[in-house]
Amino acid sequence: MTHMDICKANIALGQEVHDFMVNVPDVNEESVTDFLIWRWRQLDSRFKYLSAKTFTKYQEHRLTGADFELELWLVGRKKAIPLLFQAKKFIKSFDSYVRKFNYPGNSQSQLATLQNYAASRSLLPFYAIYSTNAGGAKALCAGRRLQSNAGVFMLPASDAKAFGDTKFGKRLGLQTILNKSNPFHCIFCCPLTRSGKYFSHYFDTELDVIARDSEELPPYVQALLHSENPSDRESWPEECSRIKAIGVYDLREEE
Repeated sequence: MTHMDICKANIALGQEVHDFMVNVPDVNEESVTDFLIWRWRQLDSRFKYLSAKTFTKYQEHRLTGADFELELWLVGRKKAIPLLFQAKKFIKSFDSYVRKFNYPGNSQSQLATLQNYAASRSLLPFYAIYSTNAGGAKALCAGRRLQSNAGVFMLPASDAKAFGDTKFGKRLGLQTILNKSNPFHCIFCCPLTRSGKYFSHYFDTELDVIARDSEELPPYVQALLHSENPSDRESWPEECSRIKAIGVYDLREEE
């Protein structure tokens, strides 16, 4: 299925991730991400990606403090927005979510590493929240209630830190977290993005800080954007040595 309406394509993607987790309840974040990227490529030819060779657990925690990272470029005609994601699978209505945001050992070092690395490369950091329990949450865009089978959510790293810094303890519920998040598909479905300024409403003030001119993308992004059949690479640019997967979403016809 190629060049499906971009909103419908990304709603379908979230539904697929949701159904995958429902049917494979013990699946970990890494496997959900692998499924997400695989199905994304199948559902929409505008999405292309490269996967790095597998890092050892030592390298993951020493270099990134993350179990998974995706660098995702949303490329429009004039501007490109580079995002950095770290994945968390949050299913239960109530869990030790404050502790998970403060991982490891209440130090927040995983979160700080994500934020510092994103800042060093002018990427916008998010947690990708995978969940099957979003029925009561509301999307930030126009406060609309979410469909219950939206499986992928974007939580800004700054909000993750705010949750980690609070004294909610066990009172921090999943719905509270998701109410500060947006389903991933909202980037493409929010009415505000139909005004002809595809990114500016959604990413607000931070756009000027991290947006790149589409004609001045890094060589590895240019190569991926123009490749018909991207494949895994053994060697990566040094600046990407901490990234497990790089994705490019070609939105030049949409903006």
